[in-house]
Amino acid sequence: MLVGIGFDIHRHSNNDVLYLGGLKLDGPGFEAHSDGDILLHTLCDALLGALSKKDLGHYFPSNSETPEKISSVEMLKEVLKIIEYKKYNVNNIDIIVISQTINIESIRTKLVENLSVLLNIDESKINIKGKSTDNIGMIGSKEASACQTIISMSYA
Repeated sequence: MLVGIGFDIHRHSNNDVLYLGGLKLDGPGFEAHSDGDILLHTLCDALLGALSKKDLGHYFPSNSETPEKISSVEMLKEVLKIIEYKKYNVNNIDIIVISQTINIESIRTKLVENLSVLLNIDESKINIKGKSTDNIGMIGSKEASACQTIISMSYA
């Protein structure tokens, strides 16, 4: 069995579009070199980590080597090639979005459906939870949101 974990945090920005789990949503986006999709960033890091393939920043550094505002969906597709994704089965994915800004309850179904398509796995293998910080810190003051993902995989 292979296990990987990913973590990401970004400041919110009213000047950027909000992307989460590959979906364009209403609300303040994230300051980032890419589209700032914290959920897909953590998923990529978890996938890479499960196979000891460094981290997302190694493949997509926040500089001129990586196109500005690159889609995190495109980054995920590249990560799936890097890890030779078709050689593995996903046992389960557990995701926590930590935010005072984003209401996961209202978008959970859409997120799970989209991740299921992006990863070509059954929706039952994906769990997404929303947590707040009860108004504590940068997340609690709605300045930022974070995400953590853990994935369990096995050889196909």
